[in-house]
Amino acid sequence: MIIPVSHAMHYDEKYYPEPSKFDPERFIDPTPEIRSAWRPFSRGARACLGQNLAMDELRVILLLTARSFDFECVDLKPNETPRVGFVTDLDLQLGDLAFQELSLEAKPRGGVMMRVRHVCT
Repeated sequence: MIIPVSHAMHYDEKYYPEPSKFDPERFIDPTPEIRSAWRPFSRGARACLGQNLAMDELRVILLLTARSFDFECVDLKPNETPRVGFVTDLDLQLGDLAFQELSLEAKPRGGVMMRVRHVCT
């Protein structure tokens, strides 16, 4: 059995310049290296046939939903100094919420308390 470690690929400077920087804009117009390194779906002979449609639908649904709300993190406890130097600098802003819990799925440590306000349009 071969299991690619996508988490390690996502922090490889070969694919992601400044991998520790929180930069969602890097996915707006990704380079071919970033497109091939980011793997939310399987590839090869058993690849999901509907993955392109699924990703487009998810983007549209997320955009249409999120634009109606303002999100604000509450009870943040930023770290004074980075806890680890090789992962990210988000712990200076979010504290330990920047690190995920060890489990079968990615989720923030202890959850993230948010204040959500509906934006009147």
